[in-house]
Amino acid sequence: MLNIERVDYILKELKLKKAVLVSQLARQYSVSPSTIRRDFAELEKEGLLRRTYGGAMLTEPQAAIEIPYTLRTFENKAEKNIIGRLAAKLVKDDMHISMDCTSTVAHMVRFLQKKNNLKILTNSAQLALDCLDSLPGAQITCTGGSLSTFARGFTGEAARQRVADFICDVLFFSARSLSMENGITDVNEEDVCIKKQMLTCARKAVFLCDSSKFDRVSYRVFCGLEEIDCLVTNEKPSDAWLEVLQKANVKVIYPKDNERE
Repeated sequence: MLNIERVDYILKELKLKKAVLVSQLARQYSVSPSTIRRDFAELEKEGLLRRTYGGAMLTEPQAAIEIPYTLRTFENKAEKNIIGRLAAKLVKDDMHISMDCTSTVAHMVRFLQKKNNLKILTNSAQLALDCLDSLPGAQITCTGGSLSTFARGFTGEAARQRVADFICDVLFFSARSLSMENGITDVNEEDVCIKKQMLTCARKAVFLCDSSKFDRVSYRVFCGLEEIDCLVTNEKPSDAWLEVLQKANVKVIYPKDNERE
């Protein structure tokens, strides 16, 4: 597993120097070169660096750190549909819910069509438009702020302050990674800031997470497992994961055999 403190140092060195050496980092943290190479391999999967002989280089361009929304929409689409359908069952008539700007959460929208008098707060420009098309009876509030065409969502202090004006019944959110040691982590610092505010302003937090995100760690820490109330995923987690989540008082929702699409 990745060590968050070590990863933070690696990425800071990359931003400063554009390249780092395995030997230098191994001495810095008194670990073996193979440990650093494993860190590099995981960070390369996240698009944060490119491995070279004896070291690593900063990934260019910087946009490669985060996958564009339009591409994420088509990733693991079947899994996201399963998750969206199960998550929508947690929504009741007259609820005030908040939804982040992830593609996983966006897959909930079409399963909310039979819900009445919903109030939806989101920092996603795309999700807000989808709700207008699919949920004509819902009241949609968009945070505003600095619009990221890359994420099709709003970020910045104006967006955070707007979120702080509301108390929602349930927050539905997703993120890049989930691990037993580090909890929920992501790659976009500004997006994490908005989601933290959403978490603070919600009575209940529901994390939508497809099975590919388990046992992975990204750069920015979002929250611990004990800070969420429910995890919705597309298949039954391992016994080890179920035990960890039970100890953290997290309800786990996954499809039974007769519930799959």
